[in-house]
Amino acid sequence: MAFQSTSNQINQINQASEFRTLSWPKLTYPRRPIVSSVGKHISKFNEAEKKNEQELRTNPFSKTYEIPKFDKNAPDYARPSPGSKTEARAKKAGVYMTREIVFLCDLISQYADGEPPNQTIKFGPLFYAYSLYSSQLVGMLVRARKYGLVDFQGEMLYQGQDDDKIIRLLKPIEEIHRIVRFSGDPVHCVTIANN
Repeated sequence: MAFQSTSNQINQINQASEFRTLSWPKLTYPRRPIVSSVGKHISKFNEAEKKNEQELRTNPFSKTYEIPKFDKNAPDYARPSPGSKTEARAKKAGVYMTREIVFLCDLISQYADGEPPNQTIKFGPLFYAYSLYSSQLVGMLVRARKYGLVDFQGEMLYQGQDDDKIIRLLKPIEEIHRIVRFSGDPVHCVTIANN
């Protein structure tokens, strides 16, 4: 029996060696690009580092801040970056300013003496009427004068001191409603339409 088991083992070895000598067709697999994942991580890290360096150059609180040179003749000078939150806030503020200027002209028209286009009101009564709505009367008056809607003497008006100064509405209120528009430009927020 021991001899038989040995011969069986020899037969198995011979069959196995024949099995090894058979030629099998080679299987080909599609090759993956030879890029290591470590290389990808290194390139991502380098990109993040470059981006961070750029941001630090524009951050006035960093040590690597570089003062930018601005061209005052450029169309984007003194304007927020397009699509930024600052631009959205500026447009919202421009709409608000336009609405406030028209509201101020409405209020002057309601409380003023005289006929359009030369309606007048004193600063004191206008101050008390406008203070029910807002505390920014003088700023709105200066802006309205800038666009040719109202006129008054002096550069600035002070409560108490200038209560008797006359403020004149230069255009009829219907025309003001028709021509005053938000320009879409955050710097010059109000535009006067000529049609």
